[in-house]
Amino acid sequence: MSKIYRAIGLMSGTSMDGIDLGLIESDGQKTIKPQNFYYKSYNDAFKKRLKNIIYNKPSLFEIKSVENELTILHGEIVNEFLEKNKISASEIDLIGFHGHTIYHNPEQLITWQIGNSCLLEKMTNIRVISNFRTKDVANGGQGAPLVPIYHFNLLEKDNKPRAVLNIGGISNITFFENNNVNSIEAFDICFGNAPIDDLVKNKLNLDFDKDGKLAKSGKIDEELSRKILSNKIFQKKPPKSFDRNDFKEILEPVTKLKLEDALATLCHIHAMAIKINLDLLNKYPEEILVCGGGRKNISILENMQKNMPDISIKSIDDIGLNGDSIECDAFAYLAIRKLLN
Repeated sequence: MSKIYRAIGLMSGTSMDGIDLGLIESDGQKTIKPQNFYYKSYNDAFKKRLKNIIYNKPSLFEIKSVENELTILHGEIVNEFLEKNKISASEIDLIGFHGHTIYHNPEQLITWQIGNSCLLEKMTNIRVISNFRTKDVANGGQGAPLVPIYHFNLLEKDNKPRAVLNIGGISNITFFENNNVNSIEAFDICFGNAPIDDLVKNKLNLDFDKDGKLAKSGKIDEELSRKILSNKIFQKKPPKSFDRNDFKEILEPVTKLKLEDALATLCHIHAMAIKINLDLLNKYPEEILVCGGGRKNISILENMQKNMPDISIKSIDDIGLNGDSIECDAFAYLAIRKLLN
């Protein structure tokens, strides 16, 4: 029997809301048992500093200072989680540390995730594995998405053509027919929550549109949607990955609309972009399971179902999994796989 490892995965996503922590037990192959999930939000002051090094022209000192601050927050959440759950650090085999992406340009062989793995290892006294995206790009990959093999091995094998859609700051998709690892197709599709959250933050100083209620009350600007969707970025063929800034200029006209209408229009564009990208797959999925924060936005899911009526679209929670923990759990899983070479 293969050794079962206990691993913690840490994820700080493009939404910049906070840190997701997942604890799993796995052999790095077919055996995967999610154990626990923990989340801690960033305070506004740190979010501001993090955004500054992404959107402005920071000094190297500012970048490294924020990197250490980010790492200390990760170390604190690990130690807090272990203490709350009465788990000793010696009971954890390793940590998969994603860090936080501040720049992504795989065409130039660049993807930059800040995070001081040496400091995290010192703080937690647990072995840390990191630089997942850098390693993937160095090996000819896009650096994103990295979790398809986790999606494939996590879900029940029923031969159904199925897709997992992760809606974080960026939306990405994994398609596969269960039992066939060679059927896996995966790529970033388009923006996810990032422009929606940014708009709500700028207009109302809220972190997100709770349950998509504001978007649901708005009116879609169909003409503007068609114009934006004609941009070649939405038709780009895989392999492909995106940075949250890739859509900022393209979506700028939407921000001029009334807030509710702007949010409704963004949810519609997102749904239509997914529909366009399904045509790039070898086969249409019968079912799309949605994970990440965007699955909680009713307007996003309703727009998807309305525009793709022949596909069953539901939250991954509906099959008994925690849609918040999928990505951090995946990095725990990838850390085990790296350990096993």
